Order: sequence, then structure tokens, then C-alpha cells
Amino acid sequence: MHPVLKITIGTLMVILGIYSSLTYSSELVSLVQAFIGPLLVLVGAFIIWLESDELKLSTDKRKSSEVDVQQSLKEQTQPTKTKENKTLTESTKKTDQADKIECPDCGKQFDTERGMKIHRTQKHK
Repeated sequence: MHPVLKITIGTLMVILGIYSSLTYSSELVSLVQAFIGPLLVLVGAFIIWLESDELKLSTDKRKSSEVDVQQSLKEQTQPTKTKENKTLTESTKKTDQADKIECPDCGKQFDTERGMKIHRTQKHK
């Protein structure tokens, strides 16, 4: 709907509201008094629902990020043996072109799993 049409409809509603308020003022007071209780219940229930859902989402997100960080740290610190019998960590180990690790979200290729995880954390979350 066009904004000008919405403004026109809103203006008409305000004018009709003022007219009906002046014409039926005694009935309007009774209606408002009767409406306050149920309105407070509905608004309160809506706020409780929204905030509890937001709290659940933030808790789930925090737990998920903690697990990702712990897993990433565990993978980084696990040593691997090379042909020369030297120990390297996963973060410094280089792979061949055929062994590139691809980001499942955008397809960008990385030399290490850690590099891809850092990319996903920074670009896709």
C-alpha cells in the first residue's frame, strides 16, 4: 500500500475517533475502564513470551559458541607427527591443493580447518 494512502486512512481514523469520543464520551469511559484489565493481561503475557523466547535463544547461542570454541581449541592443540618425526599443531600444518578445506556456506577454500572455522565465525555468524 502506498504511504500517502496509509496516511490518509490514519487521518480519517483519528478524525472519526475524536468525533466518536466527543459524541459518546460517557460510554467511552465505561468501555475504556472495562478494556484496561484484559489489555494489561494480553500485553503482559506477550512481553513474558517474547522475553522468555529471547532468553532461551541467547542461552542456546552462548552454549553453542562455547562448544565451538572448546572444540576449536582442542583441535588446535592436538599434535600430529610428520614424516621427519617432528611434532606440528593443526594450525601450522599445510595441505596440498587437493586437500583444501571448503567453507560449507560460501565455498571459499582454506589450507587448514582452523582457517575455515575462523572465516565462518567472522563472516557467517
